[in-house]
Amino acid sequence: MHHEREKWNRKHRDGVGPEVPAGIIARFIDQVPPGKALDIAAGRGRNALYLARRGFQVDAVDISDAGLNLMAARHPRLQRICADLDRFDIPAARYQLIINIRYLNRRLFPYIVQGLAPGGFLIFETFLESGGYGDDTARRPSCRDHLLRENELLHAFLPLHVRYYAEHGVRRPNWPGPLASLVAVRRVCP
Repeated sequence: MHHEREKWNRKHRDGVGPEVPAGIIARFIDQVPPGKALDIAAGRGRNALYLARRGFQVDAVDISDAGLNLMAARHPRLQRICADLDRFDIPAARYQLIINIRYLNRRLFPYIVQGLAPGGFLIFETFLESGGYGDDTARRPSCRDHLLRENELLHAFLPLHVRYYAEHGVRRPNWPGPLASLVAVRRVCP
């Protein structure tokens, strides 16, 4: 864990990330009623801060204390949680919204489903194996453990009501390659 924390601390201290929220969040956020939200692998806080400004009470979890410190005192509705996501457990039925952007930890999949309150939304987008979308491997994760396989994200969250799913290549300069995107809702039991 210490090695991973240092790696991400160095990345957040040395780099400058985007300040605007992920496009998929901006596209679907109006469908989600404000409430408690969880930002998994929050990094420097761009998505967490966006949600807080939209009225959500946000738990931003990341292994990097340097990244979390960059969002300190930026909004009163932000709660920073420094944790190793290989050991972090998401409390059951707590969140109206869970976001997971550009991060993959398959161990969390069942906890994500259970962590959504009835009617709660999941917005998930991360890297996909090339799958015919080109082979731009220079800027995406190099380990296949950090890349989704074709339709894997869709199948992992079939217990939810899927509102949107796409696997797409992104052709932009300095972009790491294809993505899988999902928006789903936990059903409300009668």
